[in-house]
Amino acid sequence: MAFIKKLSTLCVLVAFVLGMAVVSASAADLPAEVQAIVKRGKLNVGVKSDVPGFGMQDLSGDYKGMEIDLAHKIAEAMGLKADDVNCVAVTAKTRGQLVDSGDIDMVIATFTITPDRLKTWNFSTPYYTDAVSLLVKKNSKITGYKDLADKLIGVAEGSTSKDALIAAAKKNGVTLTDTKNIQTFPDYPSIKAALDAGQVQAFCVDGSILTGYLDGGTTLLTSVRFSPQSYGIVTKLSNKGLAAYVDNLVKKWLADGTIAAMIKANNVPPSYEGE
Repeated sequence: MAFIKKLSTLCVLVAFVLGMAVVSASAADLPAEVQAIVKRGKLNVGVKSDVPGFGMQDLSGDYKGMEIDLAHKIAEAMGLKADDVNCVAVTAKTRGQLVDSGDIDMVIATFTITPDRLKTWNFSTPYYTDAVSLLVKKNSKITGYKDLADKLIGVAEGSTSKDALIAAAKKNGVTLTDTKNIQTFPDYPSIKAALDAGQVQAFCVDGSILTGYLDGGTTLLTSVRFSPQSYGIVTKLSNKGLAAYVDNLVKKWLADGTIAAMIKANNVPPSYEGE
């Protein structure tokens, strides 16, 4: 009996040692940047706080949305808990600065992939693709590009929407200019407030974002839909290991339907695949 007890204790000890060895080997296989995050015990992620469906902070201070779910999933893949994500509210203007300074590890905040941006930051494979559109008042009588020539359109600082709109309008025979037709705002709620107050006649950004600002008095202008916008997870350009790690996760979750489930669960329109 004593022998069996000793043998049992020995088996438990061996199992524990082997388990620790596996954990250590697994951790050692992670890129250095990921190991540093795991050691810290917190994944710092730049997210939007004002985009329904993607990243929205409620009155209690909690963040919700498909990009928040994605951040939690990444933390869990690293061996952390979902609650180990530190969400940092960012805007189109601040998100790049914060990842470059190291204040955050990555940005998951409707960050559109462009050739110029690829020279500045690492982007993952797109986890969502949208197209730019316009939100207008139902009584505005704006039905297409031709009606925008004498209108003022609100866009967010640092976003790609302005240039995309001007180019799309030109392609459709309408000339829009920065000085005559464009007004910039620090965030999306400010643009919506300006639209409600009549200070601007249209709110321009990605269609899925505009969907979160629809109400009884506004409509999404589906006749104006242009410039597909693909969102990627952004990391500091020098953090190649972290970038590769995140990209592999995104590819895996796109393939197995995990990201599609996040999109559906947060009532985000299906990823745009062109027209």
